[in-house]
Amino acid sequence: MNQIRRWAPWFALVVLFSIATSLLSWWQFTRRDERVQRIEQVLENYDQSPVLYPRGEVEESLSSWEWRPVKISGRYLPESAVVVRNRPLSGQAGFLQVIPFELSDGTILAIERGWIPAGSPITTPLSNPLPDSAPRELVVRLRASEPSQQRGAVQGQLASIAPAELQGLSPEKLVTSHYGRLVSENPESGQVPMPMPKPSLDEGNHLSYALQWVLFGLMAFAAFIWAVRNERRLRLEEQGLLQPKTKRKNQAQLDAEIEDAG
Repeated sequence: MNQIRRWAPWFALVVLFSIATSLLSWWQFTRRDERVQRIEQVLENYDQSPVLYPRGEVEESLSSWEWRPVKISGRYLPESAVVVRNRPLSGQAGFLQVIPFELSDGTILAIERGWIPAGSPITTPLSNPLPDSAPRELVVRLRASEPSQQRGAVQGQLASIAPAELQGLSPEKLVTSHYGRLVSENPESGQVPMPMPKPSLDEGNHLSYALQWVLFGLMAFAAFIWAVRNERRLRLEEQGLLQPKTKRKNQAQLDAEIEDAG
């Protein structure tokens, strides 16, 4: 009974630690599953041939259209252009250029045209080349709109690609659930921002982290069992009920014995 009372708090601590590691492991497995799903979506849609933009189908099943190339025709609305801040690329501070594009039927779709480096100060872009409003045909990859960050407004800037925050546009015509990432335009503009690279297909370290947390939980139970058994063995040795464990000699001790015997 005394032994149970002695080890009960330690056992409770081990259980709590194992629960914590299990939750952390589950969190890492969940993050990996989400990452794998995004990778599979890129692999499935990114390099498909472009099709005519079916707005209704896209809004009904946006997740299945993520990264899918589509064709649109219309004109840019450069007077409503904005940049999205805090978008570093390859370790360099920068912005994303976003310009509304009015389709032939009057629908307005936000187009992310690419990356532009930060200037001095880094709170403003180094340059912001805008296209004219001549008719164009575009190929864009569809992306789900980013959540609004609800941060302080800066003239001509957004904190995220949230088309609903674009000013001076008809809300009835503006598509707010998704936007397009520019692939190509015809005719081309004189200057265009740097195209964003293909998204990474790396799963990251989520799986290894998840397995590590599982291992930590198992190690905690193993350490607890070893401690209980070791204390029981020492108690039996003290009572003379168990022969003391013979310590294994190391190589230095064996070498010394050989020399003495010689």
